[in-house]
Amino acid sequence: MTQEKSQVDESAVADSASQNSGAAHSSDFSSSLSLPSSSLSLSSSYPALSSSSTSSVSTAEQSSSDIPSSDIAPDGGSESAITKELRRLNRALRALSACNRALAQAESEQELLQQMCDIIVQLGGYRMVFIAYAEQDEAKTVSPMAHAGHVDGYLEAIALKWSDTPAGQGPVGTAIRQNVIHVVADTAQDPVFAPWREAALQRGYAAVIALPLRVAGSPFGVIAIYSGQAGSFESAEVELLTEMANNLAYGITAIHSQEEGKRATAALLEAESKYRQLVEQVPAISYVAEAGAQGRFLYLSPQVNSILGYRPEDCLSDPCFWWNHLNPEDYAVALLEDSWEENRPFQVEYRMRRQDGGEVWLRDEAVIVRDPQTGRRLTRGVLIDITERKRAEKALRRSEENYRDSEERYRTFVEQSSEGIFRMEYNPPVSCDLPIAEQLALGRENGYLAECNDALAKMYGRASARELIGKPLTDFLILNDPGTRQFMENFVRAGYQTTDQESYELDSQGQKKIFRNTMSGVVVDGHWVRTWGITRDVTERVHMEEQLRNAQQLEAIGRLAGGVAHDFNNILSVIMGHGELLLAASAGDERARNGLEQIRRAADRAASLTQQLLAFSRKQVLQPKVLDMNEAVADVQKMLSRVIGEDIELIASLHPSLLTVKVDPGQMEQVLMNLAVNARDAMPQGGTLKMETSNLEVSAEMARDLELAAGRYVMLRVSDSGHGMDASTMSHIFEPFFTTKPMGKGTGLGLATVYGIVKQSEGSIQVKSEVSQGTTFHIYFPAAEGNASKRAEPAASGKAGGGTETILIAEDEPDLRELTRIFLEGYGYKVLDASSAEQAIQTAESFSAPIDLLLTDVIMPGMSGRQLAEKILSRRPQTRIVYMTGYTDDMVVQHKVLEPGVKLLQKPFTKADLAMKVRATLDGD
Repeated sequence: MTQEKSQVDESAVADSASQNSGAAHSSDFSSSLSLPSSSLSLSSSYPALSSSSTSSVSTAEQSSSDIPSSDIAPDGGSESAITKELRRLNRALRALSACNRALAQAESEQELLQQMCDIIVQLGGYRMVFIAYAEQDEAKTVSPMAHAGHVDGYLEAIALKWSDTPAGQGPVGTAIRQNVIHVVADTAQDPVFAPWREAALQRGYAAVIALPLRVAGSPFGVIAIYSGQAGSFESAEVELLTEMANNLAYGITAIHSQEEGKRATAALLEAESKYRQLVEQVPAISYVAEAGAQGRFLYLSPQVNSILGYRPEDCLSDPCFWWNHLNPEDYAVALLEDSWEENRPFQVEYRMRRQDGGEVWLRDEAVIVRDPQTGRRLTRGVLIDITERKRAEKALRRSEENYRDSEERYRTFVEQSSEGIFRMEYNPPVSCDLPIAEQLALGRENGYLAECNDALAKMYGRASARELIGKPLTDFLILNDPGTRQFMENFVRAGYQTTDQESYELDSQGQKKIFRNTMSGVVVDGHWVRTWGITRDVTERVHMEEQLRNAQQLEAIGRLAGGVAHDFNNILSVIMGHGELLLAASAGDERARNGLEQIRRAADRAASLTQQLLAFSRKQVLQPKVLDMNEAVADVQKMLSRVIGEDIELIASLHPSLLTVKVDPGQMEQVLMNLAVNARDAMPQGGTLKMETSNLEVSAEMARDLELAAGRYVMLRVSDSGHGMDASTMSHIFEPFFTTKPMGKGTGLGLATVYGIVKQSEGSIQVKSEVSQGTTFHIYFPAAEGNASKRAEPAASGKAGGGTETILIAEDEPDLRELTRIFLEGYGYKVLDASSAEQAIQTAESFSAPIDLLLTDVIMPGMSGRQLAEKILSRRPQTRIVYMTGYTDDMVVQHKVLEPGVKLLQKPFTKADLAMKVRATLDGD
């Protein structure tokens, strides 16, 4: 074959390729792959080889040696050439036939490509074959997809391209680029094949043919066949191989079409599934219905259950469901559907009744269409729940209706609010990039009050907001106060926001105020430009909280004092009693007598201290009576001249029609005396002490400040002209043991005792004082019903009388029981003693003579004194009862020994106190 014959004339081949490519383009890929019958008919395609080719087809599986010798011409040379040609054609036919069967049976593209390569090498007798696809990349590379035969790394050794470059000038590149069959008859001689010659000859590639694979006439790949014999690929063989390439291209296209059809079907099913999911998940009812106001539903999505409360099948079974569930007021809107045009979207809104009786607003977005099969008019659409939107629109309309007077209402609210509302501006604005300390300093210097209400102005002691608007912040913001500074620093750190935080301000009189603020700063372009805020004056509240804390502290100390009173009183009773006995027995020993007197005085002071602690803790045993406060003041004044000195003027201003009060007379006397002594100590250079009484009606508002119940009260006012107290001192004056006097000049219990007595009597005490302005105490006692009790005459002086009666002592404290027995026997009484209530009962039962008096402790283990007395009286009704106690008021009250007529002896007691109480009880006084 000459160099000019390397490019094959393809007029006949092109027609065949065109037919096959057209068949590939138009075939139905959903059906099984079938090839045109002409693809296997050589008699019509190759008339010159009609007889031999037909024979070859029928004996496709035979080898070339099976050709009969009679078919060979006498001329040996000609016979040899013909034989070779027939053998090549026979191999090509067998390969074509096998390839067609592979095309019909292949299930995948890769399987088809590999089978084709194997068949061409095995049956065609070729050295090597590969199939490659043209890539549409920038380099225009060619990618081998399958190969067979003697490859030996050839495909990796060469760079296949189809570009118009030297690398793309080979048979493969030319076949794809020019869409032609390219034959290299002799790889050793063809100059175009020079770049690949060495690699080809090493592997025995003597000739090569590259046939384009086409779809719709355009190449998409190539099949390259390498022969071990130069001069291969004559025209008849080329036509057979062209038929094979066209059939392969058709098969590849058919497989692609089948796969695309499967993908399209899967995509359609997936799309339908997604559409159904979308329809069923969207928060609206999708529907299809007969057109017209009376049309029935043909389809309803499941959302009808969540929106209307009905199952779709319930709605579909009722032909008039839609109309029957419409709000009658919306019938007119529904009837408009009868006039809607086809294929024009429409939208209406109406109300429908839910299954639970409620009502929902729906927006109906639909279109009228005509069913192509039945010709019926159908409505397709969605029903969207717009109930919340309707409610919002209704609320918006109400808001718009009120908009005209909203500003006035807002202004009225601001003006009438009890809390201060304000807006501060900063001119110029303060940069937020500055350190916090600089921001605060500049804010105070640049800031002014731009807007506020009257409530804020009054907090600052101004008459109205007009007096405050425009004032610089330096007039009232105390930035050097630690509390205010911390408050403002926290405000900046929190992003110019704060809630319910305290600041310290100055009012117009320079008085310090405590405000609780909620503020929000406005930052624009990195600058602090203004602050909005709401504030309230909590000065009084803070002070009241401080008073509450003080009261709680006093209460805690009081509980501690009351807790030790009983045991302490028992101990003091023993000490004082035995001191008296020793004093009486030490008449001749003056030194011992002096020591015993000191012991007695110390015990008396300890007893007085105990009583003061109990008074402060409001636990002492009181015996209140209805009395006239004026008489109590007059009685005390008679004694005060000896107490306060002649340089203090005592003034009494007593209300002529003063109401009575119910208090313990002795405790009332102690209150007056303690206040007088306190006033005396505050006026070392003399001065004025004034005591005043008055009636007072305490209102509910005043009662909150005084910590009292509303009602009628008697007020005692005690004032002096002394040196006064500062606020710090006043916050501690009622604390026990707090004193401003030098060491040894006071116990610090005087005012604490006053506080306890007043509180235990259900009263209130308030104090006002300023340095160098004196001090005033206001004491409030509830007014009592009834007349004042007559004042008891002072007891006649003299020794207590004794007797010969029988007295039963019940006391669980052995030392005190023994001391009491000694005291009573010293007065001539016959004494029986018992360490418990049970023993006292046994003694009473076994003693046959009368028992004239039972002297019993109030609280004992097992049985109380009250219970003991009841049991004794049940057997000996003539026996008189005297109770002893060292416990506090709460415990005594619980045992009902403070009731009228009950005789009570308070521990610690003296020998004389005991004798007088016993004698008076026996005598019936």
